[in-house]
Amino acid sequence: MSAEWQQVLQDLITLTGFSDQDKEILRTSARVTAGWADEFAQAFYDLLFSYKPTAAVFAPNERPAREVSLKGWYHDVVHGNITAEFWKEQWVVGLIHIARRVTNPYMLGMTSRVQQLFLHKCLQAFPPQQAEAVYGAFKRTTDVVAGLITEGYFQNYMLAMEHVAGFREKLIARMLDMEIHDMLREAGVQLSIEKWSLA
Repeated sequence: MSAEWQQVLQDLITLTGFSDQDKEILRTSARVTAGWADEFAQAFYDLLFSYKPTAAVFAPNERPAREVSLKGWYHDVVHGNITAEFWKEQWVVGLIHIARRVTNPYMLGMTSRVQQLFLHKCLQAFPPQQAEAVYGAFKRTTDVVAGLITEGYFQNYMLAMEHVAGFREKLIARMLDMEIHDMLREAGVQLSIEKWSLA
């Protein structure tokens, strides 16, 4: 596995504001939030299996195993079990998603759904100030998760393409740069140091 994932993680932690305090907040609220696992798994997979494009990702009779997996992930998050290994696993999920044809829009959409449900439950269960703190800790954590999965998907996809095509990374980067600039021109976008604008 490329060491680049660690830089991606650091970028996400810095930019989202995730901290050890978030882990502590999650731990102290877990006596309440851990009890929501079944409801989350039910809502999560009810939606995925009710929407034809996402339902097609799954094999017949796969739902019970996926619910167990989701509950395990949820348990780690709400108990603040956020370790280096946990973050690494989220990066690998991006690779798994490539193999399973789980696109980033599917993942990001469902991350948003989970965050919305968690906020709703927090507002019901806690006083306003505590609800904000618990939800903020959860959101920052799951934002980092989503960022790792997204970038893990992209970088692993590009790496696989490099291996398949036999091109070196720098050559692909130059070719992509040229193609992106062509596509920007076709879209009528003008880039400059000061600003970008539509032509």
